[in-house]
Parts: sequence; structure tokens; C-alpha cells
Amino acid sequence: MPLPRFDLDVVHRQMFGGAYTAISTDREVADEVMAGRVTLRPHPAWELPDPMDWDADPFGRRNWQTQLHMLRWFEPVRRVALTGDDAARAYWLRTCRSWIANNPARTGGANPAWTPMVEAQRALSLVFALPLVAAHSDPWLIESILEHGAWLAEPGHLGRASQALHQHQALFVIGAVFHRADWTTLAVDRLAELVAETYDEEGIAAAGSVAQHKSTYLAWRTALSRLDREGIARPAAAERLDLAALELAHATRPDGTLERIGDTGVATLAGVTSAEAAWMLSRGSTGEPPADLARVYRRGFAFGRSGWGAHERAFDDETFYSLSFGRADRARGHQDGGSLTLHSGGHPWLVDAGPDVDQQNHVPTSRVSHNVVEIVDRPYDPASDVALERHHLTDDVDDFLFVDRGYPGVEIRRRVTYCRGGDFVVVVDTVLSDDEVTARQRWHLDAGTAVRTRTHGVDLTRDESGATLLWSGNIPEITVAQGEGEPGPVVTAEQTGTRFRYITVIAVPPRGHFDLTSLRSTGGRLAVAATVGRHDFGLVLDGASATATLGTPSASSTGLEDVRRAAVDRRRGAAATSAVPRAPGDVYTSEYGAALKDWIRSQPDLRSARLEALTRLLDLALDLGPRRTSDQGLRAALIDVAGSDLAAELGLTAATVGLKREPLLDWSGQSPLHSATYGLDMSTVNRLEELTAVSDGATLVAADLGPLVLPVAYGRGTSDTLTVRFHGAVNRTKSTLPLFQGLTSDLGKADSFAIFQDPSLDLDRGMTLSWYLGTPDVDLHRQMAAWIDRVAQLTGSRRVLLTGSSGGGFTALQVAAWLEDATVLAFNPQTDVEAYFAPSAERALRTCLRTSVGNVPADLRRRVSVIDRYREVERLPRILYVQNERDQHHVEHHLAPFRAMLEDVHPAHSDRVRFIPVDWGQGHVAATAPRYAHYRQQALEFMTGAR
Repeated sequence: MPLPRFDLDVVHRQMFGGAYTAISTDREVADEVMAGRVTLRPHPAWELPDPMDWDADPFGRRNWQTQLHMLRWFEPVRRVALTGDDAARAYWLRTCRSWIANNPARTGGANPAWTPMVEAQRALSLVFALPLVAAHSDPWLIESILEHGAWLAEPGHLGRASQALHQHQALFVIGAVFHRADWTTLAVDRLAELVAETYDEEGIAAAGSVAQHKSTYLAWRTALSRLDREGIARPAAAERLDLAALELAHATRPDGTLERIGDTGVATLAGVTSAEAAWMLSRGSTGEPPADLARVYRRGFAFGRSGWGAHERAFDDETFYSLSFGRADRARGHQDGGSLTLHSGGHPWLVDAGPDVDQQNHVPTSRVSHNVVEIVDRPYDPASDVALERHHLTDDVDDFLFVDRGYPGVEIRRRVTYCRGGDFVVVVDTVLSDDEVTARQRWHLDAGTAVRTRTHGVDLTRDESGATLLWSGNIPEITVAQGEGEPGPVVTAEQTGTRFRYITVIAVPPRGHFDLTSLRSTGGRLAVAATVGRHDFGLVLDGASATATLGTPSASSTGLEDVRRAAVDRRRGAAATSAVPRAPGDVYTSEYGAALKDWIRSQPDLRSARLEALTRLLDLALDLGPRRTSDQGLRAALIDVAGSDLAAELGLTAATVGLKREPLLDWSGQSPLHSATYGLDMSTVNRLEELTAVSDGATLVAADLGPLVLPVAYGRGTSDTLTVRFHGAVNRTKSTLPLFQGLTSDLGKADSFAIFQDPSLDLDRGMTLSWYLGTPDVDLHRQMAAWIDRVAQLTGSRRVLLTGSSGGGFTALQVAAWLEDATVLAFNPQTDVEAYFAPSAERALRTCLRTSVGNVPADLRRRVSVIDRYREVERLPRILYVQNERDQHHVEHHLAPFRAMLEDVHPAHSDRVRFIPVDWGQGHVAATAPRYAHYRQQALEFMTGAR
């Protein structure tokens, strides 16, 4: 009877993954095995008997027997044999024949040879050894492989979860090698069913361990790659693997390691293939950051952070938190429902025990080994389910409420609120018990953290960074258990009673001082005021809502409905000469905002007209709702139309509107505009010719361009150079508009200066970067060039230096194309918005130009691409282009195509454009003040030498 034919090409294609790939230690391990010694970790070495005893159990461990029968331990021998080593080949064949002779297919038995997954991993080892017998007629190996295939095809032999995954892979490979379409089809169908069972719609596996999520991802990536190599389409549900990779990126701390939730040791994203994983592994140098700063997964995980290191805050310095919830008895999970971890400033502060015991030798899976509230001397239900009752994520605040009924007769309600701008967390733990209990709130700290007690709290220090834990209200008894080495200290706060709560503030400022200036709790409303560095922040928890403000929170809350009623009351009896125009389709646009301003100015009674317009705008805002961030400038229009006078009358504040911005329009008859941020008056101009004032200090002006209002700060110096600044990404959680970055440092210097704030930010309160794109009808780059010419005339400047970093560098390059003889100093600039990270680019293009990535109309391409703009420039401006070489994204996607365009269109550009490579570390690193000054001086010399 002829031997079944097999396909060696398939064998070689499938010879990858896990233990089946050649590694550098193969020869060393193979020699040890052939010498009669095998080590199956974590067990000790074992001397192989001759003849081999396949029922051996020298250590009384099922795991050891399982590894023995997988045959992976002599995979190095197979791989060495495939290199042509006759001794290795002879050893492998002899040992394999011994196994086959002594272990016929059977269920049960003295050893685990034919248990799920064991037989599957062994089957792949046998298949990948086929090249060793290809030239021989002895059928024993082929027959054994086919026996494995028949066994794996039998439904009664299937295991569960990861066991089944290995079984389906092995069946698929055997079917492909022997051209058994029935087996390959069966394997693919089983894989399709299993991947849908393994991953939910969010891409989350059922395990309670982040490390297990990674292991599951890697196993599935290997399995699906086997289909790819044979040209077989992946199951539809396999798309969830991309979501699994995204979750792992969200679960990665700024130090590059996975958060230690459940049975997770020290691990990274190595092996995970996605743009987001590449971003995390490269510390923001390559790949792409996830689109969201926070994600909540129904299977029990929440992750959030201050940023992804994409906008010039160092990747390692970003703040990161994790929260666990759900069932306590998940595979490889812990009793960690409601547990919070926190990382900031390059250090882990609040940590999870992972698979380790804590410094008091508590079991790592228990409540006391996590950052939760423990009820003393009460058993905790190991099958309890900590529920996430509600959550709310915004650009400013992430807010969560958990309910834990794991202790009999006790309900623990934990509210965790992260203030993104202030980098602090407020944790409110409420204990409700049928009888008196003692509760201990625990905070596990990273090893190496120094703890110093203070009034009502503790200060934490590590290297040059610091964090603070403070308690308010009924102050608990606070103790610190100092660990030695691993693990670290544990801070415990204890209270006793039947109904009580902990109010804990945890501050992790990346730099500067944290001061809790006040914390008031009245009628279910909690108002926190804190100073972080030079910023004041307010956080208000009122019922189910959580809002953050710059500045101290108000004592009471005024809503838009209240403001609208007040506006209606004040406009009774006063009428405009014509009806206020309605927004087309009752949807606000920036063009409607321009028409509304024109209508107000046309009315004889500006106050009444503004009240009418405010009422219409408030109606639109109420229809919009508080959570939608993109509003085409509606919130900014509310602030501008109200001005400072009507805002004070009506109780309209930035917090009420939901936009951190001061009014920019000076309505005739109202008090002069005054910027509280800068302590300076501000005037409004409608035409370039109205710009006449200039002083040796700073003059603040808002240019009303119709759909947008352009803020400008400028001043006169003693030199003949005008330095112009454009900003890049703006941290909206810490910034009140208008924003004039660099104003303080520019004051008092020899050069005249002009600082432009991007008015496009008004169109979406959550947009951090918009490249001064303007609107379809407002070309800001061209208009700002005209305003710069005007400021140069007023200040007597003969030379203009345009400066900017990142998105500001893009803008400087764009504006320079409209100025006759400007010089540009650009740090790590983008040169094409569409080539930037998709979430940021898409948001800006849709909001500003009402288009999308890949669909920008030809007439707008030059506004979004410096490269396209400069193709048509006849005479290049002088450009000093400073690029961090370890910012791979900007090197590959922005510098390289810009440089290629210059070589093609402007081959003689070297006298006008200088590229300066620098090494400032991994990722999109901003220029420090000394670096800026150094290259600014080079730009000035370049400017002078080129004249």
C-alpha cells in the first residue's frame, strides 16, 4: 500500500511559532539532551534512563509529565538534525519511535500523553520532523501523524479555550500537509467558533490577568498566521484580535511595562504587532498612539492617562491609571474589584501585587494585597462581582462608581475621579454596614518609595519626583508598614462604624508643588480646590456629574437653563428692530456665528440684541448637550456675545458653558475687555487698518475674522527683528484661551514679538491641535501673514523670524510662504496634516475644513500640506529645520518627503534650507528653553548672513 503523500513546502511554511522556531541555544541544549540530561522548567534536571521510561514521574508533578509528552524538550535536537547533523537525526528518530511504540492513542492511562493540548503540541513536533524521513519508506512517523490527526478531529477529544486553540492549529497543519481538505475545513470552522468565544466585541478575553491577555493574543496571532500562509481567509471574528492588541496598549504603563493586574509579572508588549503597540514599545518614536486617552472594557478593566507622549510632554512622564472590576474568580484574576493603580512622572506610585505576595506575606489574590477597602475579620466572597455602576469620560475628567457587596452585610461604594489637568485623583469610599465593622483602606506603594507622614496624609518621594495622599472629612487612623526591598510600603487608613466614608486625594504632579487649598462637602456635593504648580484647579462632584475647572470651583452650580431664564427675563420689554436670524437647520456653524455678530452690530440697542442672540445660542447649546465637544464655535460664541458684562449679570461662566475661554469681543458700551489670565486689557479689531496701537510692553488684540476670532499679543523691542511664535498642541485641561505661549519670556527682550493663538481651537473644545487650519472660507495662514506685515510696520521691524514646534512649526512654514523675506525656525514640524496620526488629523480636518483624511479637495491641499505649498513657491524662505533623529514618525513621514520635494522642485535649496539633526531622546521631544535660545541665535545668524 503506497504511503500517503505529504507536502514539504507546507511543512516548511508552517514551521514557526513558540517552541518550533530555531534559537541560538539549540546546539547547546541538543548536546545536553543527547548526553542524557533534560531540564523541564521549573523543575530540576533529570537524567534520561536507557531505555526511556515514558511513565516516569520523578518529581511527582503533573506539569513535568505533561512537558515530557509534548516532546518540545527535544525540539532543539530536531532543529539541529535538520541542519544535517546525523547524530542528532539518529537520536531524534530513535527517541520518537520509542515514544510512539510505548504510547498508543488512548484516553486515561498512567500518563497525560493523549490529554488536550499535549497531543496537539506533540503533533506539530512530529509534522515538522517530516523532512528527516522524506527520503525513506518507513511509514511509522507518517502513520503516527495521521493517528494524531484522526484523534484531533474527533469532537470527544476536544479541550477548552487555549487547549482547543492548540488542537485546532495542529489539525489544520496536518490537514494542510497531507492535503486533507476535510481536516483543514473542520479546523478553520472550529477556529472561527473559538475566536468568537474567546474574545468579546471589545477584543477582551475572559481572564483577569493582563499578562494572560497577551499570551492569548500571541497564541491567536500564531494560529491565524497559519491560515494566512496557506492563503485561507481568516474568520470574521478574527478582527477582534486587533482590538485585543489595542487593549494591551491601553494597559501599558508609561515605563513600557504591562500593568500588573491579576497574575501579571513584569512584561512588555514585545511580540504584539499593531501601530499602537509599536508606539508604546518605541516610547512614541514610531507607530501611532491610540485615539482615546481612556477606555473602559465591560469584562472588568479601565485604563486612562494624561496623554500618549505625542504632544511634547515626555512619554515617560505621562500619568497613567488602571481600575479593575467584575468577578473575583476570573481565570488568573484576583480579588481586586475597584483597585486603583497609578503611575506618573516616570514612577509607579500605587501598584498591584501582581503574582507576588505583599510585604506582610498576604496571599497575592486576596483583597488585602490590592488597593481597596478591606473589612477586618469578615470573609470575602471569592465569587463576588464588583459592579461598575456608572462611568463618565471627558477630556477633563474620568469618573467611575463601583459597588462591592463581597462582604456579608456590607456594601462598599467606591467613586474614583481623575482630574486630567491637575493630575490628581479623588477617591470616595463609602462603607454601609448592617452592624459595626472596622474597615482598612490600603494603598500599596512601589518598592523604593520613601514615605513621610504629614498632617492628614503622607508624602511620597522617589528620586526627584513626589506624590501625596491626603484624607479629608473624618480623618482615619493612618499607618505605614515599611517594606524592605521587594515589595514596597503599604499605607493603611482605618475607620470603625456602620456608615462612614473615606475622602482621599491622591496627587501625582509631574513637576511643581501640589496644595489642596480646600475641600467642601455639602448636600451630596463635593468641591475640591487645588493648586498644582502655577495652575489652580477645581473639581466638583455633584450627584452623578463630575466637572473640572481652571480656578476655584464656585460655591453653587448654575446651569445653561438658569442662564437662559435669566436672559429671557432681562430682554422682556426690549425688542430688536428685526428678528434674530435662525441657524440653518437649527445647527450652529461658524458662518452662522459670523452672521449673528453682524446682526447684533446692525441693531440700535446692542444690549437687547445680544440678549436675543444669547437666547438663540443657549437654545442651540441645550440641544447640543454637554458631552459633545465639537460645536463649530457655539460655546465660544456664547462667551463672546455675553462678554464680561452680561456674563456677570446672568451667571454665565466658563464652567457653565463648558469651555475654558475668556471673551474676545469688545461690544460698544460694555466694560473694556480684560484678560484675567494675563492681567492686561484687550481690544477688538475688525480690519487690519484698525491695528494701530503698539507699546514696549504687550498689546493684546482680538481680530474678528467673521467665523473666527484671532487672538494676537505683540510688542515693540529695540532691535529690527520681529519674532513670531506659533504654538503646537495645547493641553486644554490646563489652558484658558486666549493662550499666548512664550509671552512672559518674550517681554523685555530686544526683539519685537508677535504671538498668535490658533482660533480654530474654538471649533472643538476637545481639539488639542488644529494647525491654524481655519475654516473653508478663512485661510488663516494667508491672513496671519498680512497681520504679521502690519505688526512689522508698527514695530519698525525689517526682519521677520517665524518660530514654532510640531504643529507650530507646520504653521510657521505655511505662513512663510506668504511673506516675501521671512526666516523660519521649525522644531520637529509636521509637513503634511494627512500624514500625521489619524485621530488628530481626522478631528482637525473634519472640524475645520469639513473634510477627512484622504479626501481633502484639491483647492485645500496646499493648506494642509507644506509639501504641496512649497511645490509652487518660486523663492524659498530661509528655513532652519531642527529634527530629533529619534522621532521616527516625524523623520519618515514629514522630514523625508519634504526633503525629497525640495530635491525635486528646488534642487538649489541648500543655501536657503538647513536641516539640523539632533538627538534629544526617544519620541517627539520638545525643545527646552536653552535649546530654543541656541537655535534661535543660529536662525538670526542665518538670517543676517543670507542677506
